[in-house]
Formats: sequence, structure tokens, C-alpha cells
Amino acid sequence: MKDAAGAKMPVSGPVPVVGRDDKGFWTVTTDAAVTPWQIEDGSGNPVEATGDEQVELFRSVKAGNGRVEIALTDGGTLSAAQVNDLSVAGTANCYVVSAPGTYVFNARVRGNGAGEGVGFEPAIEMADGMTADWLWTDSEGLVSGVALDTTSGDIFLTVGEGRGNALVALMQDGKVVWSWHVWVTDAPQTMTYGNGTVFMDRNLGAVGTTAGGTDAYGMYYQWGRKDPFYGGEKTETSANAFLEAKNGTVVNPAYPALDWAFSKSATTTDGAAANPMTFYNDKVGTGYNWLASPNATLWGEAKTLNDPCPPGYRVPETGAWEDLISGRQYIDGVSVWDGTNYGMTYTHGEQTAWYPAQGYRNYSSGAIVGLRSSTGGSGAYWSAETSSVKSYYLFFRSKLSSSGSINNELDMNRSYGYTVRCCKE
Repeated sequence: MKDAAGAKMPVSGPVPVVGRDDKGFWTVTTDAAVTPWQIEDGSGNPVEATGDEQVELFRSVKAGNGRVEIALTDGGTLSAAQVNDLSVAGTANCYVVSAPGTYVFNARVRGNGAGEGVGFEPAIEMADGMTADWLWTDSEGLVSGVALDTTSGDIFLTVGEGRGNALVALMQDGKVVWSWHVWVTDAPQTMTYGNGTVFMDRNLGAVGTTAGGTDAYGMYYQWGRKDPFYGGEKTETSANAFLEAKNGTVVNPAYPALDWAFSKSATTTDGAAANPMTFYNDKVGTGYNWLASPNATLWGEAKTLNDPCPPGYRVPETGAWEDLISGRQYIDGVSVWDGTNYGMTYTHGEQTAWYPAQGYRNYSSGAIVGLRSSTGGSGAYWSAETSSVKSYYLFFRSKLSSSGSINNELDMNRSYGYTVRCCKE
């Protein structure tokens, strides 16, 4: 069963079971009911169970090693490949996968299908010439067998061994209609901060949480865009911007027009969606933006269809980090700069959260800067909040006595590529 937007509806509540009573009439009950209910016809009469119907078809259902084995009551068996529905709990622009296997998600909805004025219709209509494929991956063979079922509007894919990131797209005549981030990592854990905000334990796109480890580095995002830009482990100059991405990813050779690139121009929301690997920037009004007509509703307090986080998560507001800061300085025992591992540790109760100083992609070229510099590097994490033409973010760096070291009230041009740490909706 699907809702009006075409999204599959998750099962909730007691599961009904059909049976027959001792008088030979069909019944339905649940584990919450004491007495079965008789099934009635349109006239209100109980429906008689005639013939040799078998109510219980399945004796057992077992899943394992990528297959589902079904034992039937007549002694027979059925066996089929197990397909895991990534969008069963809701649609999004990013899906977390934690084990090899065959997966499917709903490709009829952009993001979570919510939000007014974001520049897109929520629904995607299936059309002739549509296909699905992977665009890039940072681990060769991580995704394969990407295919579109045009009848159901679902995209199927197989995820192999390893950890990493990939971008899968719905294509029409070789051009991107919409794309989804497949994030292959151990299931992210959560931590409740002092103000009650529930955060993921890792950056969006990170495959680990090791303090000082590059596994804790996530993807970069231009504010308001849903598609990830590959990070890397080294800084870049303007002349070699995206060298880390080109060296660290495999781009599908079937689409030669798509590659990591910088464009000194602004575009539309449609243009950005069609070119998810192009980093845009231009002077727009009094600021710099990837979008020719700035839009402050692309991300928000309520999750929108352009939000880059997985189902159940969203880009946080600046207040989500209020516990980390006192007068633009770290709080002893709460937020601590780690000059050895280049980052910050937040502690609340018995739990800690690691924030790597991952730097950012510079708006003027797309190059990675601020990563493990001689002064220790810096961290820049987008929030969903905006100022007049810019957007707010969390900034931190090595502890300095003469000026602020951490600030969640700075705003910056939306064409910067900053990190995202998702919080619960």
C-alpha cells in the first residue's frame, strides 16, 4: 500500500490474522484481541468458509545470507532473494546501508516530499526513456546492478563488501532527473546532548568516528543542496581543486559529461539537481551563492525535500550546539579542542562525540582548505538557519586566548562546502 505521494506505508499496530471459527465462518483477529471477529458481507451476514481452504499457508519464514526461506504447511518450500526496502520508514535523499545485500527504494518522490517553495514538485512521474545507474563511488564495486522498475517506480541496487559512499541517479535519456546518496557505514549511533537534541555520532558520509582518523571525515555540502561533494585527506590549491575527489572516487564512464568540476556561475535548482558533481559559485546580490535566485527555504527547521540527511534526520539549527559554547570559547570538561587529533570532543554525562576539524571547500574555487593546517585546522558545520543572503554554521578551531575559538552564530556565503552533522527530526 502506498500513500498519495507514492511512498510505501510502513506497517504499524497489531498484525491481523485470518482464520475460521468452529461454525465454519471466516474470522479475523490480532494478538491484541481476545475474541475473533467474524467477517461479514455487504449485508452484514457472516461469510461461510467453504471447500478445503487452507488458512495458514506458511509454517515458518527465515531470513539469512541474503535469502528468504519459507516453509509451507503442505510440506513444500519457497526460496527467494531478500530485498531490503530502504524507504520503508520514509523517503529521503540519503539512505544508510550497513550490510551487503540487495536493496530497493522509492524513486517516485524527491527527498521526503515536503516543503513549500523549494523549487521542485515532490512527485517524480515515470516516463519513457528513464533508467537508473550509479554516478560515482569512493569504493570500486561498492554498488552494482542498479536498475529501475518503471512499473513500481523503485530503484534496485546491490551493495557489496566494504564501507564508503556512492551516488545513484534516476536518468532520462542519459541526463540526471534526481539522485540519492547511498551511505554504506556501520549503523550510526545517536547521542542526546544537554539541551535534548539527538545527534548522529558521525558526520554525514563518514564511515567511522575515530578521533584523528580520516574515517571520521564526511562529505561536504553547499548550503541548500542535497548532493554530497567528496572530501579527501589533503588540502588543495585553487589550481588543483577536486584532485582529491578525482583520485579518491570512481566515476561511471558511461556518462562522460559528468565529472567533478567547478563552475564560476550560479544556476537554478533544476540545474544543480541535473549536475550533482558540479560545484557552483557566483556573486549574487551582496553575497556569493550557487543559486542565481537565492532561496532560504531549501533547508529548514522542518525537513524539506532538499535536505541531505537520511530518513528520520535533518540538518540542525544553530541552537543545537548551544551546550558547547560559552562566550565564543570552549567549556572546560564539556567541549575540548584536541590539538593532537585535530578536532573537538563534546562530553555530556558518560557519552562523548567527536567533531573532526575537517576544513571546508572554498566558495571561490571548490578547493579543500583549513584541513590539518599548521594552526590545527578548523571545523565548519552547516545549520538550517539563514540570515539575509547567507546561512549560519558552527565554526571551531584551535584554542586561542586572544579571540573566539568556537562560534555557532557566524553566517557565511551559501556556496561554501561545509560539513553536516544530522540530528533527529
